[in-house]
Amino acid sequence: MHEARLAMENGHAKDMMIEFSPDASFGVLTPAFKGNGGYFALEAYAHNGCTFLDEGRCSIHRLPYQPMECRFCHHTRLGRGLQCHADIAKDWNTSKGRRLVMHWLGMMELEVPAGYLGR
Repeated sequence: MHEARLAMENGHAKDMMIEFSPDASFGVLTPAFKGNGGYFALEAYAHNGCTFLDEGRCSIHRLPYQPMECRFCHHTRLGRGLQCHADIAKDWNTSKGRRLVMHWLGMMELEVPAGYLGR
């Protein structure tokens, strides 16, 4: 979550997308699929790859806001994807995480989805 906040502060809010938990109790900001930035994560864009990949290289590699998901789930903790994603979800399923999601939704001028936080 800390990395997402730093990315937003460094002008990358529109390079992110939001994914919600199945029960819509919390959301996770992630690097967007190319063409899906600043919006809800849509499977139709998944084949485009990450917006931060440029010729197969991560443009934000080693920057303070490289997402934990990229650093750990896709590299350091290979083969432990489900557990890694569950660990990251714990960080977002907090009042701080929900506030950051609400702030991002406001920045993107997106409506809070029905069911999110009981709305």
